[in-house]
Amino acid sequence: FGFTIDPDNPFRCYFFERWEGTNTGDLQIGKTTVPATNKEVQLPTHVMSLNWTPEGKVIYACLSSPLDRFEGSPGVKGNGAILGLLKVAGIGAAAYPGDLLFRLQQRIVHTIDGFGRNWSVEDEIPDWWISKSRGADPNDI
Repeated sequence: FGFTIDPDNPFRCYFFERWEGTNTGDLQIGKTTVPATNKEVQLPTHVMSLNWTPEGKVIYACLSSPLDRFEGSPGVKGNGAILGLLKVAGIGAAAYPGDLLFRLQQRIVHTIDGFGRNWSVEDEIPDWWISKSRGADPNDI
């Protein structure tokens, strides 16, 4: 909701999202299966942005942290996006961008492979992208 085109960039749109749902299916993380909790969840509202080329190809999507950490279902405790969903699935996560343990965990998972990606393959990142920050690294620009 709340879609708006960036007045400084006609190829960027900002909008809000509030994720909600019920954990009805088992969660598969690599070889680990986490049983469904059947808990309902509503996560705090966050801002999204999409950037695209003049031809209409989406080249970047960005998800913010929660706008109001006191919003959302009990037990979410201010966690947004995937961290909030994992919390409801029974997997606690006390991580945040810049957190050394979170960064280390992401790099170990990349080394092991088979768990998905936390950031793009280096060779697939376009030249115009200047940040060297990846995954949970602190912002560098």
